[in-house]
This record gives sequence, C-alpha cells and structure tokens, in this order.
Amino acid sequence: MPIRTSMLIFTCLMVNLLSVSAQDKPAYKFGKVNLADFSIPVPAFDSGAHAIIIGDVGSSVITPNNKGGFGYEFQRKLRMKIVDINGVDAGKFEIPLYGSKTSTSREELLSLKAVTYNLEAGKIVETKLENNQVFTEKQSDAFQQKKFSLPALKAGSIFEISYIISSDFIFDFRPWEFQHDYPCLWSDYEVEIPEYYDYVFLTQGYQPFHIVKSSQNARTFMIRNNRSAESSLDKTFSLDGFVTQRRWVMKDVPSIKEENFTTTIENHRSKIEFQLSSIKYPQQPVEMVMESWPKVTTDFMKSEDFGSLLNRENNWLDDVIEPVVRGESSPLAKAVKIFNYVRDNFTCKQHSGKYLSTGLKSMLKTKSGNVADMNLLLIAMLKHEKIECYPVILSTRGHGITNPVYPIVDRFNYVICNAVIGSQDYLLDATIPDLAFGRLSTECYNGHARVLTDDAIPIMLSADSVMEKSISMAIVVAEKNQLKGKVTLSPGYFESLDKREFIREKGKAALFEKIQTNYGSDYVISNTGIDSLKKLNDPIKIFYDIALKETDEDIIYFNPMLVQMYKDNPFESAIRRYPVEIPYCIDDTYILNMQLPEGYLVDELPKSTRVKFNGDEGSFEYIVSVNEGTLQLRTRLILAKANFPAEDYGGLRDFFGYVVKKQAEQIVLKKKSN
Repeated sequence: MPIRTSMLIFTCLMVNLLSVSAQDKPAYKFGKVNLADFSIPVPAFDSGAHAIIIGDVGSSVITPNNKGGFGYEFQRKLRMKIVDINGVDAGKFEIPLYGSKTSTSREELLSLKAVTYNLEAGKIVETKLENNQVFTEKQSDAFQQKKFSLPALKAGSIFEISYIISSDFIFDFRPWEFQHDYPCLWSDYEVEIPEYYDYVFLTQGYQPFHIVKSSQNARTFMIRNNRSAESSLDKTFSLDGFVTQRRWVMKDVPSIKEENFTTTIENHRSKIEFQLSSIKYPQQPVEMVMESWPKVTTDFMKSEDFGSLLNRENNWLDDVIEPVVRGESSPLAKAVKIFNYVRDNFTCKQHSGKYLSTGLKSMLKTKSGNVADMNLLLIAMLKHEKIECYPVILSTRGHGITNPVYPIVDRFNYVICNAVIGSQDYLLDATIPDLAFGRLSTECYNGHARVLTDDAIPIMLSADSVMEKSISMAIVVAEKNQLKGKVTLSPGYFESLDKREFIREKGKAALFEKIQTNYGSDYVISNTGIDSLKKLNDPIKIFYDIALKETDEDIIYFNPMLVQMYKDNPFESAIRRYPVEIPYCIDDTYILNMQLPEGYLVDELPKSTRVKFNGDEGSFEYIVSVNEGTLQLRTRLILAKANFPAEDYGGLRDFFGYVVKKQAEQIVLKKKSN
C-alpha cells in the first residue's frame, strides 16, 4: 500500500476517533464560561424556547453510610442560558429532601453552589448565590425543600448550579429526567451500583439515547458499624465486591409541552427510574424487596389503613344498613341502595388516596373522607349484606400509568369497588355525586388496574372501550323575516355528567347563559328546559327555542350548524412527539331540518362529503340536500379509537382540520327576483 494512502487512512481513523470522543462529553467545561458561550443560539428543533439547558449532568453512587450500611450520593451540575425575559423563571429551583418518621434515615444537602454570568461591556460579570438566599421550607417531619432563585438573571444570562445530596434511601434510588420544560442540548446520567443490589430500570419517553454504556469494576467498601450500647467505639470492616457503572446520555432533547388530549405529560417525559428488586449480601440469603402481586393483595388486606376491617362481621353497621335496604331482597337491589346511600350522604374531600385517612366509624359521624374512605366503606357495607365484592386499585389519568409487570404500589392513587352479583361484575365509585351505579368517570379509564383478590387479577380500563354518543337536532321554520326553530341536545353520558356537575354548582340559568353566549348576538334562545337531570343512569336532554335576528336582505348567509361540534381544531401544534389520548371514543351526530324562507332560493350550498380516517378508525360525513323548499343536513363524526400513536397525529390533525372547515361553510340564500 502506498505511504500516502496509508497516511490518509490513518488520518481519517484519527478524525473519526476524535469525533466519537468529542461526542462522549458535553461541549463545555463546567465552571468556565467564555464569551462564545453567550452566542449559543436557540436550537432549530425548539425555536420558540425562552431558555436553553446547555448541559445537565448527574450521577448517583451507592456507598457506605455512617449507619453501618449503604446509602448513595447524588451529584448534579446544570448550565442554562436565558434567551429572553420569559425564561427567567428557569432560574427558580426547589430541591426536595426526605426523612423518615420511623428511623434515622434521611437525606442531607452536602453542598450547593450557584453562579449567574452576565456579559456587560464586553466583560463577563459573576454573581454568586449567597447562603442567605437559600430558604428551607419544612412541609412535614419527613419532607422539606431547599428553595432559591438565581441572582441577577435577565435576558442573555448564563447560570450554573451544582449540588450534592447524601441519601440513606437506596430503596428510592434517584431517578433522572432527560426532558424538561426547556430544550436540553446535553443530558447525562451515570450510576454506580454494587452487586448486592438488583434494580429494575424503568425508562419512558420517545427520545433516543445518544450513549448507553455499562461496565464492571472491583471495589472494596469500608463499612462502619453504629456505636452500640455496649461499646462507644466505632467498628469497621471491609467488604469486597463488584460495582456496575451505567451511563445514559441524550442530546438535543426538545422541551415537553402540555397539549390537548394528554392524560398527564409525565407519562411521556423522557426519564429513567429505578426500583429495587432484591438484596443479596455475601453469605446471606436473597431478600426480595419488590413483592409479587398476590403478596401486594395480602399486604393491603392485612393493613389497618386499608382492608383489615373488611373481613370482619362489622356488626356496628347493622343499624346503618337496615333502613337503607329495608324491603329489598335481591342482592342487586340491595347493592344499588347501598351505593346510592354512600354516594348521596358522604362527601369526598380528596379524589386521591389508596389508604384510609380516618376510621370508617369516624367517617359515619363526619360524613366525609377521601376516595379510599368512601369506597372501602361501600365495600364493608356490601360485604355486610353477603354481596361478593373486592377493592380495586388503579391510577387516575392525571396521576400517570401503572406498570402491569412490576408491582410498584406507589404508582396507584385510587380505590374503587368490584361487586360480583350473579354472573355480572359491577365497577363502582361512590365518590362522585352524579355518577350512577356501575359507572366510572373518565379519570378511571387509564389502563392497567388490579382487583385485590387472592390472585390480584389484572384488568384493563381502556378509554378505547368507552363510546360517547351524542345527538343534536334542530328544526327551523321561516316566519315573515325571521328564522325560528327548536333545538334538542342529547349529550353522551360523560358530557351529561359534566353538565350535571355544572348545574349542581351554578344552576340551570348559568348553563343557558353559557349557551346564549356561545351563539352570540345574532341569535336569541328562549323556552329552555332540561329532562332526566335526576335520572343518573341516563344522559340528560337539553332543549330550547332559537330565533335568528330579523332580516330583509336580498342575500342571507346562514351557517346550518346551529349546534357546533368543533369550532376550532383541537390539535393546534404542527408536530407532536407523543400519543393522543382522548378520554373516550366519539360518535357525534347533528341533524337539521329547515324550511326555506318564502321568496328565497338556495344560491350556494356546501357539497356533501364522506371521508374516512385510517380505514375504519374514524369517519366524517356531511350530507346536505334541498327538496321542495326544505333543506336537510346530517353530519356525523365517529372516532372508533380513543388512543392514537404519535405517528398518527399529522393525519388526525388534518382530519379535524377538514371537519372544522367543512362545518364552518355557509349556505347562501338569495331573494327571488320578481
């Protein structure tokens, strides 16, 4: 091989190696800011950002603590740039620190440094965070926060923070978020875990890893025993073993933003979490930390704060239940009466919680409690009447999804009842005033849940299984120079539930005032009414008369959609990187029968159309016709799915854009010439 060719290949290899090496670490050195750093542009992948995370580097290393065991040390170094004044809030920080009510375990902030850099008259000016600018907010005996704001922040500032936390809580190993409210150019997390601890790594999000590395090294740990009552001397011994070092890096991570039809943005934030599965010290048996699902049931049902009362006779309920079920003999009729009693006589103060906040006897006096208090009382009362039922634990949509494989109890925040009557299962939630027997609110349809039977049966509460049907009708006639009509709205069950709540809180008049406001000044509604308001098993029915303002114009522009389905496209963003999560499937129908005004004819009429989305996953039809002086319109929108992957977003956005545009089209009526 010629020397020149050999040198060229060698040079190319070195360039490639240097390139890989350069991509292995942040493009800056923490603690050293130069003039060029102030010229870092807003990234093209997130051009509207008000601040930029230049680098976010963290590590968690499990090491011996001073209590005779292991803890870990967490370190974070962060550099950010403020793009404009709207990004100044990026300089506000809260560092949580946890303690224990039952032991000496705790977390401690070992060090904290923060500096703001500003470019003034061509020179870099540093402003350090002072100790008296850091505040401690104690929220409980086991939880406090260190709160501070970076000083001298303004548009164009760069700031850095670094801190170290010592923690005894290896069961709750420090998670790491790669994605934040601002774009991040480099996010880097490294952990070092001894062989004695087996963790499950739970990653989520849609951003790819730039680096994933793992290696093993030998370590010798010096363990210091606590001082015992028999001796005031510390004792130490060494422990040899291997540690696993893991590193995850993401770069050019866009900010994450709340958008319509998202259960909670936290389900989609790119991050990594750790769940301790087991512990195996030398010469010791394996200690399982993560329980099995059946063991979870056992623990819940034995807990004084959950299920220990449910399998007792509970004779103290005799006098409470007897008048409730008097005259009823069938289990279903009794169950309905008991459910209605709990729903109508108790107030849920907190729609979150999986443990009792008070004793069931106490709740009978106060008539209030959290969701666990009310639904566990419901279960106790049903069991008293020999009705088979079980608690069900789940996580609401706003709280986040649960993991069907790993029994991570902290992910659950809600308790409902599963009553088994004959061959039918009824899922019951007595905490919502207008919710009927056998119904759940949309918040409960969040995927995986567990029935706390001996086998801890998994169930799926999927929004895809729920169809919300609504029908709206308008009949319009012409009287002299005015169009008048009657409108009937038959919303679906969940919309009816929302409207019942609105009416309960603000009254019927407020509902019709809202409807009038939506129509604007061109229309007047009157003779309003509502049916089935108290029939909680059925949707409500709303009706009213409507009149268009008088006109004697030669040309009348008229939108036949007297009941708007979609005035605006609910999908505004051009790009979406995570799924669309609608609370239920949709089947909306609107029908109009309209008598044309005397002396007018149709000059322009929207075209009829039928379109489909993703085959049979959605459809829209707009069918309009004129026959013997009568205009008829039928429009229907169906979404046969509630959950759509991110790759369907563009098509879904275009589909709804078409629906909005079509439903905005007007009919043009023209006066006949004499």
